[in-house]
Amino acid sequence: MVPHSLLLEKLMRYGLDKWSMRWVGNWLTGCTQRVVVNSSFSNWQPVRSRVPQGLGPTLFNAILSDLDDWIKCTLMKFADDTKLSGEVDTSEGRATLQEDLDRLEEWANKNLMKFNKDECKVLHLGKHNPGVQHRLG
Repeated sequence: MVPHSLLLEKLMRYGLDKWSMRWVGNWLTGCTQRVVVNSSFSNWQPVRSRVPQGLGPTLFNAILSDLDDWIKCTLMKFADDTKLSGEVDTSEGRATLQEDLDRLEEWANKNLMKFNKDECKVLHLGKHNPGVQHRLG
């Protein structure tokens, strides 16, 4: 879930014209929803993460477009999956990978997002890989 104000701020930085910004802003604000289960209704609540039909991937890309700024290792992004890889056969390589993990955590905090740390895994490759531990957060 991304705060609407952050999404609009990023779209403005990418040069979206004022009419398009107004359209997206209007689409995102003032909507409410409720849940119905077996004829029982919840209270109306504001919608905090609404995306115009068909624009989901575009807006998602706008949000993530600066994720790899300042990253030195290889960063691969696909939908909601992110992979960071690098050679760690030297102390410099290991330090660079950890620094990039720290940068990703800073980006997530700045953008009010979180990585699912339960799904974060380290894959060690190579016969003589020392299996150095890295951390996110």
